[in-house]
Amino acid sequence: MKTASARHVCWRRVKASFALIVVVVFLSSCATQGGQARTEGAVAGAGIGAVVGGGLGYLLGGTRGAIAGGILGASLVGTAGYVYADQVANRHEMLRGKETDVNTRVAFAEAINSDTRQYNLALQKDVDDFAPKIARLESQVRTQQASRRELAEQKQALSNKIDDANKQVGVASDELQGLKNFRAQQSGSSPQLDAQIAALETNLNEMRSKTTSLASMRTRL
Repeated sequence: MKTASARHVCWRRVKASFALIVVVVFLSSCATQGGQARTEGAVAGAGIGAVVGGGLGYLLGGTRGAIAGGILGASLVGTAGYVYADQVANRHEMLRGKETDVNTRVAFAEAINSDTRQYNLALQKDVDDFAPKIARLESQVRTQQASRRELAEQKQALSNKIDDANKQVGVASDELQGLKNFRAQQSGSSPQLDAQIAALETNLNEMRSKTTSLASMRTRL
């Protein structure tokens, strides 16, 4: 009977594996069709990560494994869903052959600010998503209901987000400095460029603030 039961469980997991592969392929296709915006890619990426992580977690560790795997998978893959640095790099195509044109630089700065605001929205969502999870874990730690494994997994997920956010802060900082250097080379006035530089400073400070919020959550684990 034990042998038959074991075979049944094994076969069930094999079928689940095939189903998981089908779902991942389908979600990947949906996430890449139609030239969707990077923020939509983030949502799709996190979804795929949750499915993969949760599915593999279930196959290896049942329900608890599915929960843990889903959290970690969403974190790891979701990070790649919106790559701010790639978007900013693409914006530099606007400057090709027009590096000294002020109007082109203003349009470039506007695009960088738009990308930065979108990334800040994604970063705020991370803050909002992690906040209740951390609060719940803190409560469970006080009552000794949280395992070391759960704490380690959540801390790793947070670390992944923070590392990624710090990289994007570096990218935005470089772009801000580049705009300031360009502005310093201009002899005439350019209120539009000045406004975009000021806006990017504000957006960068917001990015730093949200990254700090994530880092403060990690210290509580």
